[in-house]
Amino acid sequence: TLMMSISCFIKCVFIKKMKEEGKIREIGFSFHDTADILDQILTEHPEMDFVQLQINYLDWNSESVQSKLCYETAVKHGKQVVIMEPVKGGSLVQVPQDIKTQLQHLDNSLSIASWAIRFAASLKNVRVVLSGMSNLEQLNDNISYMKEFKPLTQEENNFLIKLGDQIRTSIAIPCTACNYCTPGCPKQICIPEYFRLFNNRKQNLFSGKSKEYEDLKNEHGRPLDCIECGQCERVCPQKLPIISNLKKVAGEFE
Repeated sequence: TLMMSISCFIKCVFIKKMKEEGKIREIGFSFHDTADILDQILTEHPEMDFVQLQINYLDWNSESVQSKLCYETAVKHGKQVVIMEPVKGGSLVQVPQDIKTQLQHLDNSLSIASWAIRFAASLKNVRVVLSGMSNLEQLNDNISYMKEFKPLTQEENNFLIKLGDQIRTSIAIPCTACNYCTPGCPKQICIPEYFRLFNNRKQNLFSGKSKEYEDLKNEHGRPLDCIECGQCERVCPQKLPIISNLKKVAGEFE
């Protein structure tokens, strides 16, 4: 821990020197932790120009991610915000059918993803929203409502936050499939894929035996192979109790 602190200090000194020399324009960092820790960092390092935060209407009131609290902390310190995970790894695109129906009732001409991205982009002090896109269709969809951006009304904003609270209770394991947990797994367990299958099962999207689960077991480690080393939980941005969740997956499918 001491060596890490020294390393971080040296990096900060180096980056500040580069900015003073005009070799870099701004200093910022990506953050996955509590609002209290963010407040401490920004208090000790007022030289930061911006901070990248995970913000979406699903995590807005989340006790673990603390989107709202972290956003308010950045604003309190006068920092610009770069938003990551506006659609929560696709969770705010593949929403439960009742949530989808409610969004379509608001405006059937807009995509489901657009509500999540517009929620993030409507916040003040936001510099840019980083929307992960997998194909040209998604890119064109983003451009369609961001080219001439129309912020959410306060009523729409409040409505989405309530929907987020509803969705959060329906998602058994709020994994974003970032895959930070998989490279260091000594048993090569494809953790996000198992969690996806588990969530689908809990949302009643399928039942009975799962061929996909059996295929995953044949190609990768099984959930029951977990040796509880904890490396996955140490790197998880969502701070998920991965070890206990793997046991839930095994209990459901084995």
